[in-house]
Amino acid sequence: MKSFALYRYTHPDGTAKEWAYSHLGNGTAEIRWGPSNQLRQCQIKPLREAQERAQQKLGKGYRPIGTIWLDDAGRPVNTHAVRPLRKNTVDLTTLLGPGDSFYF
Repeated sequence: MKSFALYRYTHPDGTAKEWAYSHLGNGTAEIRWGPSNQLRQCQIKPLREAQERAQQKLGKGYRPIGTIWLDDAGRPVNTHAVRPLRKNTVDLTTLLGPGDSFYF
């Protein structure tokens, strides 16, 4: 069971296809793709290539869904456990310092 960043493309008829990748920790990534909730196709590629493909998928209309756990057959372990992909956030109090005198 591995954690994957999941992307989904929804067709106009409502069907969807998905693409995901998991960093394997050694400079490589496992890439999976297939119909929604059936990511059976699999290949191992350099992590950089997987990250570049993720950007290409966004350009083709895929949406980032979140992080999901998949078993070795590419099936979601718990479909309710999808976590939204985290974006880098900034704590304004760290940048501006504590205090009540700052207004937006």
